Amino acid sequence: MNVRLSGCGALLWDAGQLVWDDYLDHRQFALTDGVERVLRWFTGFRDLGSVRELGGDPDEAAHWHRVATVLAQHDILIAENGPRHQREQAIEEAWQPWGPLARAYHFSTRSHAGTAMRTAEQDNEDLEAKVLTDPPPPAFWSLPGATRLALPDADPGVWRHRDLMDVLHRRRSRRYFGPAALPLETVAALLKTAAGPLPRAEGPLTQAGVDLDPDGVVTDSWQRVFKTSPSGGARHPTEVYLYARNVEGLEPGAYHYAAADHTLEFLGRRLDDERLVAAVGDQDWVAGAGALIFYTSVIARNQWKYTFPRVYRALMMDVGHLSQTVYLLATAAGLHITFTAALRDQIVEELLGCDPARHLVIGTSVIGAPNR
Repeated sequence: MNVRLSGCGALLWDAGQLVWDDYLDHRQFALTDGVERVLRWFTGFRDLGSVRELGGDPDEAAHWHRVATVLAQHDILIAENGPRHQREQAIEEAWQPWGPLARAYHFSTRSHAGTAMRTAEQDNEDLEAKVLTDPPPPAFWSLPGATRLALPDADPGVWRHRDLMDVLHRRRSRRYFGPAALPLETVAALLKTAAGPLPRAEGPLTQAGVDLDPDGVVTDSWQRVFKTSPSGGARHPTEVYLYARNVEGLEPGAYHYAAADHTLEFLGRRLDDERLVAAVGDQDWVAGAGALIFYTSVIARNQWKYTFPRVYRALMMDVGHLSQTVYLLATAAGLHITFTAALRDQIVEELLGCDPARHLVIGTSVIGAPNR
């Protein structure tokens, strides 16, 4: 029987132990010393018995053959044209353009038919206990010592188009902008409506797992937050930053939007147009924008409630929901807008002051005046 090393697994070094992670079937195996010699031997298809050549004497040869046999029994070594080989071939072909790490993440977080699921009641019980010893990270934060600018309250008069169906049909990705500065009142209304918290008492809430006091106020101790865009577990990991390039009343540069009190915190950093274009993937049209809204994810907010890696997917969905809300608001205000994830993360991290280990750059909405 010809076998080779599985293409849908990974070797991990974990606390001094070499581990094989089979991400298709969600299994991990601790490997004994020397097994990596067998894995290297079978990087291409070879007869299983050929592994005896690794032995210097009959006993050692028999040992390596036993090791290879066990590896084959657990699909660490896969049989040529067998069911696992055929399954892997299909996956490798489909995912080839994105490389092995992308498929490893996807399939390692893919749930199986027998995956255990927890109820909302179980989650709430655990979280109510957890909060006593491990409080959640704050849903909002501000930068100590930053220069703060109070924004005007959201003026409903900025919304030129108010009918939902009208706005949905008008929404387009437009990469050309007029020279006019963006009105600060419009930018402020957009930020507050998209990223600001909604009042906590809004009448009856029917979402599973939300507890209310007699006045209709959420009473859980771990402080759910509600906004105009949905967020898994109401964790809202997305932080919003404004890069003002041509906004009335704002010094050009990067600002953090402090959503709790509707203020901008000046970060003291700006880019010339050439560097700004480089940050956004060399897309020249960015240099005509009035402002960019950068979206970042604070992973600790989701990790506090969800410890399994599948929730990384939710970070992307969260930005997707929020950026679509920004799309619709910009359209309602008569502005041009597009979204892009083609960023040079390192430049944006330095601009915003993000720690790439804990605070992830995801994408940006580019907004400008209409081109009249």
